[in-house]
Amino acid sequence: MENKTSICIMGGYDKLARYLFKVLKKKYKTAIFINLQSTAYHGKNLYNYKIFELKKILDLLKLRNVKDIIFLGKILRPDLSKFKNDGIVEKYIPKLVNVYKKGDGAVLNAVVDIFKEHNFTAVSPIKYCDDLCLNSSNVLKIHKKEDIIDINKSSDLLDALSKFDNAQSVVSVEGYIIAIEAVEGTDALLKRTFQLRKDLDQLKIKSGFLVKKIKKNQSRYIDLPVVGPNTINLIKKANLKGLAIDIKNTLVYEKEEFLKLIKKYDLKIYDIS
Repeated sequence: MENKTSICIMGGYDKLARYLFKVLKKKYKTAIFINLQSTAYHGKNLYNYKIFELKKILDLLKLRNVKDIIFLGKILRPDLSKFKNDGIVEKYIPKLVNVYKKGDGAVLNAVVDIFKEHNFTAVSPIKYCDDLCLNSSNVLKIHKKEDIIDINKSSDLLDALSKFDNAQSVVSVEGYIIAIEAVEGTDALLKRTFQLRKDLDQLKIKSGFLVKKIKKNQSRYIDLPVVGPNTINLIKKANLKGLAIDIKNTLVYEKEEFLKLIKKYDLKIYDIS
């Protein structure tokens, strides 16, 4: 019997989101994707909307009997001044204006609340695709003193920065914070780490870790940290020892290739969940 469960992925139609959509369509033929990027894409059960077209989006979700929404894929923060009234969205603009001042996490939480108000539930991608995360057999327990120092320092810093709704990634080498993620993302952070280590003549020594974790008080259903093969290649280039992540709340893109590269480069993965 065909599974009639209706699920929607909503966000940017990037590589990770496309991968998950492909997986979901095999399990649930009724799965849909609502693309909110400015570039339109075409395909079965794929819909393109402007981010402010809330009424059309809600009508589609109800028509397709959607219950669970997976928010995934990068989209640019919209300019609220360019929003057009559609009979519903204008009700939420004052709330969005207020949370814009607090940071991206606050904005995303507000979005989740808006859809919850209309009886839709935000869920983690891992609920429907456990292949997007690592398990305990893929990771190590931290035991080396120098590794503990680097990882704990970065983890503590990320916890402290959470109140600013900012970074999810930090690189620490030999007890020193080398780089903190800003708006540029993890790849740019690691490229910056490579350049800094090169300038400091540190690339000859394999040392330090990328630490990536969810912010304190952040929703476990949206804007989860993501790692993939490119992350590992950049860690290798910066000659770090590896990475430490919260495996319960970190998405892994192209997991098989990711793990192959970990082994090839003799890197460590630690779990800090």
